[in-house]
Amino acid sequence: MNDATRRAWRDAPFSMAGATVFGIGHLPGGPGTYAAAVWVPVAVWSSGLSWVVRLGAWALLTGLSIVWAKRAGRALGEPDSRRIVIDEVVGVWTSLVLFSALTWPGALAGFIAFRILDIVKTPLGRRLDAHAGGGWSVIADDIVAGVWAIPFVALIEWML
Repeated sequence: MNDATRRAWRDAPFSMAGATVFGIGHLPGGPGTYAAAVWVPVAVWSSGLSWVVRLGAWALLTGLSIVWAKRAGRALGEPDSRRIVIDEVVGVWTSLVLFSALTWPGALAGFIAFRILDIVKTPLGRRLDAHAGGGWSVIADDIVAGVWAIPFVALIEWML
């Protein structure tokens, strides 16, 4: 960990913990993919809860992630640092949160579709990502990718 990262953890520990998903953002390779993958079992488990609870929890996490991403980006000196991976968690959950009794194949379809759409970027996602300067813009393009992934999940869930 470099000095700037150590300073960021010292100055904004709660935001860094949330934004990096407890340090996953510091892992080499594909930390965004790792963070999204860690959330898939949570999404499958939570699909057994009522839709009101699921959407409320998603909205709460989304709101917190906006704050965490903004504060962590400021502390790191990079508004959309690759170490901030809470946006991938929100994005993958966006693709899965609407489904009750989500199956593992449906969850896997959502994960794969979300990651592809997040990496490739839809035109709206690209435009939102270009405005990276605050917490909302860090999270917004991932929400768009998650929304675009919903039909893939629905197709797999319907086929099962």
